[in-house]
Amino acid sequence: MGKHRVVMLCMIMFLLAGCGERNSTTMDNSGSSKGPATSEDGTTQPGKGKEREKAIAMSDYFPPDGTQARFQGMGNEFAEFEIEVAHPFDQYVIIHENNGGAIVRRIFRLEPDSINILEEKVVENKEDFPDLPAMEAMTPIGVYLKKPFKEGATFDFWTIVDTDASVDTPYKKFDHALVIEEKGKDYVNRKYFVEGIGEVKRESVMQTTDGEEFTVTSSLELIDDI
Repeated sequence: MGKHRVVMLCMIMFLLAGCGERNSTTMDNSGSSKGPATSEDGTTQPGKGKEREKAIAMSDYFPPDGTQARFQGMGNEFAEFEIEVAHPFDQYVIIHENNGGAIVRRIFRLEPDSINILEEKVVENKEDFPDLPAMEAMTPIGVYLKKPFKEGATFDFWTIVDTDASVDTPYKKFDHALVIEEKGKDYVNRKYFVEGIGEVKRESVMQTTDGEEFTVTSSLELIDDI
């Protein structure tokens, strides 16, 4: 299962499909968009510890509806990708990710204390969104992020390893990033999240057969509508 996750989390991003010209990620949203997902408890309020965590809505870990962003890739040609974000219905987020070789659609459902992954598959360029009843009928295939946001907390294959990290990206340096990590026998995957934007960096460190480290990163380079 560990090797399978390496494929899902690293290679789907870098190695799915063949090379070719980058396709447009324009999506067909006609008639389905209803604006950003409703926050569970309103906007984030100042506070510390448990009080602050309760004030953070899970929707704060995605960009707003309609956001487009580009990630700079290092270590693999498919590490570079573009995303387009949609909030078609309350508590649902859909992200199309285009790495130049494939377009991957991910559908998420927001719960009060978690974000569940409902779908992760390669799609055609302008495939319509599923309707609301179809998404409501979907069974989660994984957990994208989950509270409590404290070091050592675990969910699925992931462990929260830092809640106040600084992370450099081509776009800017972020403070107070949340870092989750997945470890296998010969690899480590990390994701860096920033409140109000979501993922700003992915990092995969793999051990080669000769014992050397091979690192692939995707870091936020450009984002609009923030």
